[in-house]
Amino acid sequence: MASLAEALVRTFLPACCSLCREPLPWQGSEAGVCTACWHAVREHTPVCPVCGDPDSAAGGPCLACASDPPAWCAAAAVGPYEGTLRDLILLFKQGRRDELARPLAARLVRAYRRTGWPRPTAVVPVPMSWGRRLRRGFNQAELLARELAAVLESRTVTALTRRHGRPQAGQGRSARRRLSRSSFVARRPVAGAVLLIDDVLTTGATASACSHVLQAAGADDVYVLTLARTAPPGRIP
Repeated sequence: MASLAEALVRTFLPACCSLCREPLPWQGSEAGVCTACWHAVREHTPVCPVCGDPDSAAGGPCLACASDPPAWCAAAAVGPYEGTLRDLILLFKQGRRDELARPLAARLVRAYRRTGWPRPTAVVPVPMSWGRRLRRGFNQAELLARELAAVLESRTVTALTRRHGRPQAGQGRSARRRLSRSSFVARRPVAGAVLLIDDVLTTGATASACSHVLQAAGADDVYVLTLARTAPPGRIP
């Protein structure tokens, strides 16, 4: 039976790991990525209780959050946007590998459980413009939100929609803030603790804009959970 199962797996799955290109074992791999690459994902524990910065001093909000508090209640990420985690996110999005949603969401679940946040009344994905969604075939934040909500026994709510505008990838901090200021509108009301899902937290402009809209739509608190976060400006990764 084992040899038959292995033959079937090798027929329908890639023969090599999508990241390291090493032969893909038929047991232990996930979504075409080998166990070694999944184990290479660097996870971190947030220290700042507000923005999730893992490198801030313990004992309270970091200097940036204390001087200019964000719109959300708290934020956390699986790990830094570098190395294997970055490669997985790019493969997921640009490679259009939607089968990566489930194993990546499993890492989100672990990150969420490290925070001690309350169980959300709604899991809300950051929306994508219709043009980009048509080109990609899916919204990665929505796929992650659905997987996460199922595990947390919550519900996915598409509470936000994105107005037409320029994509933020490649834009600087000030440009991102200007682009995000009026980029989102509420599609339906929400309530209680809302968990906002995205793939990467960069400047926080998108998460902040979405948080403002969700609060106006009825959310008591907004918690931001992402696969990765980039290093703050000026910090050497």
